[in-house]
Amino acid sequence: MRLPLCFTLFSQLICGSALFAERPNFVWIVSEDNSKHYLKLFDEAGVEAPHIEALAAHGITYTRAFSNSAVCSVARTTLATGAYAPRLGTQFHRRSTPAELPEGMSLFYGILTEAGYYTTNNVKEDFNVIKPAGTWTESSEEADWRNRPNPEQPFFHMQTHNESHEGRLHFSEETFKNEATVNDPAAVNLPPYFPDTPLFRYTYALYLDKMQIIDDIVGETVAALDEAGVLEDTFIFYFGDHGGVLPRSKAYLYETGLHVPLVVRVPEKWKHLVSEEIGTEQAGFVNFIDFGPTVLNLAGIEVPEQMDGTPFLGKNLTAEDIAEKDHAFGYADRFDEKTEMVRSLRIGDWKYIRSYQPWYPDALQNSYRNRMLAYQEWRTLFHNGELSCIQQRFFEERPAEMLFNLALDPHEINNRATDPAQRDRLQDMRNALTEKLKSMPDLSLFPENLLVAEAMDNPVAYGQKHKARIHGLIDTANLMMLPFDEAREPLSKALTSEDPMQRLWAANSCAAFGLEAEELATDAMPLLEDTDPAVRIRAAEFLGRIGKTDPRETLVDVINGTDDHLVAIMALNALVYFMDHADPAYPVDVEQLTADLSIREIRDRVTLLQAIKAE
Repeated sequence: MRLPLCFTLFSQLICGSALFAERPNFVWIVSEDNSKHYLKLFDEAGVEAPHIEALAAHGITYTRAFSNSAVCSVARTTLATGAYAPRLGTQFHRRSTPAELPEGMSLFYGILTEAGYYTTNNVKEDFNVIKPAGTWTESSEEADWRNRPNPEQPFFHMQTHNESHEGRLHFSEETFKNEATVNDPAAVNLPPYFPDTPLFRYTYALYLDKMQIIDDIVGETVAALDEAGVLEDTFIFYFGDHGGVLPRSKAYLYETGLHVPLVVRVPEKWKHLVSEEIGTEQAGFVNFIDFGPTVLNLAGIEVPEQMDGTPFLGKNLTAEDIAEKDHAFGYADRFDEKTEMVRSLRIGDWKYIRSYQPWYPDALQNSYRNRMLAYQEWRTLFHNGELSCIQQRFFEERPAEMLFNLALDPHEINNRATDPAQRDRLQDMRNALTEKLKSMPDLSLFPENLLVAEAMDNPVAYGQKHKARIHGLIDTANLMMLPFDEAREPLSKALTSEDPMQRLWAANSCAAFGLEAEELATDAMPLLEDTDPAVRIRAAEFLGRIGKTDPRETLVDVINGTDDHLVAIMALNALVYFMDHADPAYPVDVEQLTADLSIREIRDRVTLLQAIKAE
């Protein structure tokens, strides 16, 4: 049983070092937006980082560590809760409404605080949940482990560094032309899906420069701990908060979006808690859901049952136990104004990516991403017809399923989902992902506006209450992966279901089939006037894609007729698709839209529509 916080702090004042000396300290050094690919410790294409490499020499290098999400707020909420975001209702970036944690569940930082740790965060939180009172001792720009009143009190300190953030690559043309990089652009190893241009090379080289700044920060942090005499009492975790940050990484479920660097320096005093040999690599899979449970386990604190993760360090664990872990699960939903649902599952060297709106290309624009000149150049080269087949895939429709052998295809460009030799593997991974979504259950089978209206006071309880319903929606969503002859009858039935969410996912699957599902247009036509606006949007996408209706009429009517900005964002997303990626395109008269431009996501979409029209 946990002691009340006030009693714990009172006990600390009385007992002093006799109580505090029994637990290790923790420092998390978090660099924003960088996958493992930019550090030579993890990837030959990366830069040398002597301070991070020194951590590795005194600890463990995790070669298969994964964020569960490819964007900050969702990834950081996953870290804090030790639980999957689609189960908690925290999967939408920059949440419209923060989720309530279920009764009895805390952020793991608060569990440490309650147990007597001095917990500090400097400074980024970015949670998609309502933060419980007492989560941190201090979270501010001044928060520091050195501020604790009793030097014997164990501490947990998290520091985030934005020198590697995506925004550092939002440089100007003038910078590109006049400011040299430390790393030689001519020497960088560009992935084959990038156009090989001076701008892309410069952008890559500049980001390698940023990673060397991060390395210096790591060195400064270690030196401060050493100077204070607590280095050998402290576990140091260095990792990226998700992947990135060049195009096709942050906000995407490719390895560059999810596979993060992780090094844990093991202190001499507490190395008996670690079964791995110091200075070695661990190839077992660890996910962000596991980080909190690991710290709690090392601190000798029971891991709550409501966490989905399991420890990868501490008592009663062997290196062999961790080496056997071979699964990583990823999720992507709304990133700012870009809305879609994508899930991924990696098992060993095989990666499965499931796109639930596969007609949306990866290039469906996000305004913040597009501030990067490299993104802009890539788009220009595509429209000029100057890309290779591999490079232009970013702008094309995706398959609903993709399967990659990462041992042979680390850049995820050779989709094996249609390979007859991989039919059984594809089915196994499809089934495994379906079981994962059903077991949570995954709340993204409901659109965000419905969750905000009905679920956010207790999303976990809402999911459990509607679990059977969600299972049925997943089955309808999965119909798009069958031959159409097998999917026809259940889709026809779902299009006329009394459940609006069944109608939504039936229209969605029809949109994925495209012209193959043309004979279901008669069943879908009434959905253009459905009582649920999300259903109307999906029906417009299906019928617009096969040329049975002008989708603009429905989508503009939805945008102008709703006071729910989440519905408007979803409809604007569809308008951008039809205007920028559909063939034929459907130009939009932006002046007829009456959406609330005070909302950033709406304003960004409208601005983009204006820019596309002006091209």
